[in-house]
Amino acid sequence: MKWRYVGMMIAIAFVIALILFPHEVYDKFIWKYFIGPIVADAEGHAVSYHGVWAYEGYSLASEIAYGLFIVFFIYLFYLFFEKYNVKVNLRFIIASLPFILYGSVARVLEDAGVFVKPLSYLFISPIIYVQIGILFFISLIYGIRFHDGKTFAYSLILKNIAYVLVYIFVFIKYCRYNLHPVIFAFFSILSFLIYHKFRNKDYNASIFSFGILFLLTSASMLAYYSIGKNMDLRITIAPALAAIITLAIYFLSRRFNLKLLGNKLNNMLIFGHMLDGLTTYFAVVDPLHFGIGYGEKHPLPDFLMKKFYGIGYPLLKFFVIIGIIYVIDDLKTNLKNTIKFFILFLGLSPGLRDLLRIIVGA
Repeated sequence: MKWRYVGMMIAIAFVIALILFPHEVYDKFIWKYFIGPIVADAEGHAVSYHGVWAYEGYSLASEIAYGLFIVFFIYLFYLFFEKYNVKVNLRFIIASLPFILYGSVARVLEDAGVFVKPLSYLFISPIIYVQIGILFFISLIYGIRFHDGKTFAYSLILKNIAYVLVYIFVFIKYCRYNLHPVIFAFFSILSFLIYHKFRNKDYNASIFSFGILFLLTSASMLAYYSIGKNMDLRITIAPALAAIITLAIYFLSRRFNLKLLGNKLNNMLIFGHMLDGLTTYFAVVDPLHFGIGYGEKHPLPDFLMKKFYGIGYPLLKFFVIIGIIYVIDDLKTNLKNTIKFFILFLGLSPGLRDLLRIIVGA
């Protein structure tokens, strides 16, 4: 209760400061570090508002703020999982993978210029994470509330009606590669068949089936965009190395009885963050001469890329993820796995995004 009042007082103080000092609070803080970088990302260059310049990427201030928000939402999700008896385990996380993949593919579509402003803003970090979170939460709520195929079919009908309206009034105008409603209806049927195959039609079935629908929709648009393009598959060395590292750790854990490092969920975390670290290394340092000119948007990775020949970043990610696995091991199972779920998302999603972006040349 005390923390609730503290939060209310901070919020009230912030609003008062915003009213009294709009240039200092909004222009020099909110715009410069949070709104401006999103606009700069969409525009592809630095932007100015009331004489305050904002640049694409993250700053130390935004990194700290987003980090605090992530911790806050992890705690909220944990409380929700506990209240509704949602078990965050390997089954739950595998069921959630289509949403993680959807985020990666949708982000590449924005990189490729498939979406036109203002629609493109929905697919730029960190807004895309909010979008995915809302879709995921709706799917989760549905899975908790309903447990039959008939209701699932009704929900898909509503989604198709909504898609037709969005297609007519939004996608035709603001999307360069449109997915026809007939194809979306076909994907909906596949989603229903997948849901029907689940013996236990719980939240895992709902999350996986709805996630597949969003993933197929975005993946088909990316496939259409990629037609006729020369794909550079050399970057697949990154997931190959990530897999080798993960397998090596797994077999070493079996050899020396290191149970935590032999845990499948922990192996997924290691693979996801090694994929992110290695893909970023190959994209930014460019040892294979892709010639793509990618830059790192986060302050610490950018420093490591410039000062330690780039290899310091994947090495840091490796040791940090191993450390996190051991540090949180004594927490309650659901809390521990909720943290792992978010950590996996924050590693695997950007790693896949960079991988796909390089392959299709977006």
